[in-house]
Parts: sequence; C-alpha cells; structure tokens
Amino acid sequence: MLLADRRRTLIFLCMAGMEAAWITPFVLLMFRPTPSTPVAYGVVLAGLLAWILILELLGRSEVPSPLYEVVAFGVMLLAGLVMVRVLLYRQWPLSDFGWLPQTVRDIARSAGGKPPAVAIFITNLFLWHRATTATGREISFFNVGMSFRRGLLLLIAGAGLYGYFRGGAPLLLLWLFLGFGLSAVALARIDEKARPVQSAGVPLPPRRMAQLVLAITATVASAALVSRAFTQSTLVALLQQLAPVWRLIEPVLAGLVALIVRLLDPLFRLLDGILSSLLAGAAMPTLTEYGPSTAPDGQDALTRELPYWLTDLLPRILTVAVLVIAVVAIVTFLLLWLERSRGRRVDRQEAEEETTEPWTPGAGLLGYLKNVASLASRRGVNRQLLAAASVENIYANVCRLARRRGYGRLPAQPPDDYIAVLVRAFGGHEEALNRITTAYMRVHYGDHPVSRAELDAIRADYQALRASQAT
Repeated sequence: MLLADRRRTLIFLCMAGMEAAWITPFVLLMFRPTPSTPVAYGVVLAGLLAWILILELLGRSEVPSPLYEVVAFGVMLLAGLVMVRVLLYRQWPLSDFGWLPQTVRDIARSAGGKPPAVAIFITNLFLWHRATTATGREISFFNVGMSFRRGLLLLIAGAGLYGYFRGGAPLLLLWLFLGFGLSAVALARIDEKARPVQSAGVPLPPRRMAQLVLAITATVASAALVSRAFTQSTLVALLQQLAPVWRLIEPVLAGLVALIVRLLDPLFRLLDGILSSLLAGAAMPTLTEYGPSTAPDGQDALTRELPYWLTDLLPRILTVAVLVIAVVAIVTFLLLWLERSRGRRVDRQEAEEETTEPWTPGAGLLGYLKNVASLASRRGVNRQLLAAASVENIYANVCRLARRRGYGRLPAQPPDDYIAVLVRAFGGHEEALNRITTAYMRVHYGDHPVSRAELDAIRADYQALRASQAT
C-alpha cells in the first residue's frame, strides 16, 4: 500500500498520521515522567511508518515460511532495541553497548513498577499490530470514513484517561487528527470518484492539492481559534467590552417600555375596575370611565409614577412569556434538526447501502475475529493465515457487489452452486469468478495454502470486477 500509486500513498500517509494521533495518549500514559506531546507524537508516527514500510517490503519479498516468520520477529526485536537505545540511552557513546545489560538489569529490578524499557517494547508491539492491520486494509472512501469515526472515539477515550490521570488535555492531538483525517477522507473520496474515468492513482494537480490543504487548514484553524475563545473569562471580557453599547441603548429601551406602559395603562385600569365591580357587586364600568390617565401639571407623562400592576403583575407575565418562547424555539429547532438528519440518513442508506451479509467474514468485527480464530486453529499462526483471510474477504466483497446488483446469495447456498449466479451478475468475468470461488473453497473448506502469485491474481480479478461495477 505504501509503495503503490502516489495518490493512494498520500492517503495512506494521512491515515498513519491520523492513527498516530489517537495512539499517542495511550502511549503517554505508560511513561513517567510524561514526555512532551509533540515529541511523543513524532516518535509514534515515525515508528508506525517504519513498521508499515518494513511489512510492505517483507510482503513484496518471496521469503518462504518459516524464514519469513523468523525475519519478522527478528526485525521486531531489533526495532524494540533500537527504540530503547535512542530514547533511553541516546547520551551514551555509539560504541558502548553497555546499555544492553543495563536494560536487562532495569527490567529485572522492576518488581515494584514498570520500567521505561518495558513500556517501549509494549509500544513497539502495538505499533507492529497497527501496521499489520494497515497493510492489509483496503483504502476506500467507506473504510477511511469508518477509520476516522473509530479513531475519533478512541482519541476522546484516550484524552479523557490522560486528563483524569495526568491532568490537562492534549488538544494538539485533536487538531492533528482532524487535519490528517479530513485529508484522508477527502483524498479517498476523490480517488473513488476518479476510478470511473480511469484517472485513479494520478496525483492531484498542484492547484487542486493547494485548495484541499487550504480548506482543511482553514477548517481546523477556525475550530482551534473558537475553542480557545469559547471560555468563561473571554465571554465575560466580551460582555464588559460591550458595556458602552448597553449604556447607549438603555435610555431607548427605557423610553420604549414607558411608552408601552402608557398605551396599556387604560386597558389595565379597565380590567381593574371590572374586577373590582364584580367583587363588590356593582355595575360594570365602561372604557370611557377609564380613559388615558393624565400626568400632573408640569410633569412629563413618561416620568410619572408607574401604575401598581406594572411593578407587580407585568414582570411575572414577561418572565413566563420569555420561558414559553424559549421552550417553543428549542423544541422547534430540535424537531427540524431531527427531521433533517433523518432525511440525510435515509438518503445515505439508499445511496451507499454499505451493509455486509451476515454470513460473510466481513459481518462486523466479532464475525471477522471468529473467522480469523477459526483459520488460526486449523492452520496455525503463519504467513498463510493472512493469505487465507485475504481470500475470504475478497470472496465476501464479491458477494456483496453481486447483492447490490440484485444477485444475492442465499444463506445456505454453497459457493459452487452460487457461481452461476455470480456469472449472471458479472457478465464476461467467468474465469475470474471461477478463480476467486475455487480459491475460497480451497482455504475455507480444504485448508489448502494459497501462493503469493495466486493471491495477486485473485486481487487483480477482484479489482477488475469492481471496475466493471463502476462502469
């Protein structure tokens, strides 16, 4: 993947930067004293890219088993020792190998705690695991989007644990995650749209790339600025800066309120008279008896004494009215937002229909883990395990593409019977479908190994089927 076409290489690098962002908080929790966040992120990203490159080169080589496994574990051990040497003993002379027995002694004396060397080896093992997952990942818009959402949740969890145990929040990791993640999602979408016109893999023109980088940078920078400004102290300072404005409009508002009071005063005087008459059993008063009240001679009408109902009843009425208006506005907004979200969700489901069949190896994380565990129990953990898992995933994806065209596989339908349906779904690809189905039955039912050349041919067949679907 890392050595593939240049556009997908760029996607892969952005996804590595995104993954390093959510891994870093968990790595920081293993070290004390805690290293700085930028340094830790740089080390994690460099280690992840190095492992991806190593695994890519090993995968392209034709090293037979078990030499392949020996080389992989040897490289893992060597990488861990190099990380210990660089991170813990960088001040030692290069010709001095005394750090090796010193590391062993530190590990042996760590009965009451965890030495830094152990944390480094654990980090190296985890980076190796993430690199193996990355090298076997299909870089599509859907998969990149799922990785973005899953990584954001993991980053929130890791940052929460970091803030609880160490205090503070590593916001730099959030901005790095959003920057690399949005870039990966955008590039994956561009690559997906470019496939029908046979321009997939071609690097973006400098102008388009500059526009993409500028848009993502502006988005992340705007979010960072808003997060720094949206605090209690800044809001209080903003309101204090607006004090001259309030002093300017205060007389206008006071005059407006006084005018409204003067206009409503006859009505309230009428209501007061009606209620008093009802309670006293007297005749009903008329509106003419309660005309507009006049101010005393020489006194302005706006500055006369306010009637009693304004200071007693009107504040309560205004409070209730404001609360009712606020509640109605909030409920209306939520209803409109939910309706809009529901419409988008329905449109997206109808447009993408990305669900997988429950009987395939891609039926969720639990189903995939069960499938890999079943393969491992039958053939052991070796190089053939990854090849077998790749074949089963390719067959599952072929079945999903056929189902989108209306040629779904029945739950109990065997693969050799379903091949006729696949041929109808993908006209002109009978030989490719036969190779994919035969390889699937070999690894799933017969436990026969698949060579590197066969796996490459099956992958090429699958890409041809995907291209035919796009056209």
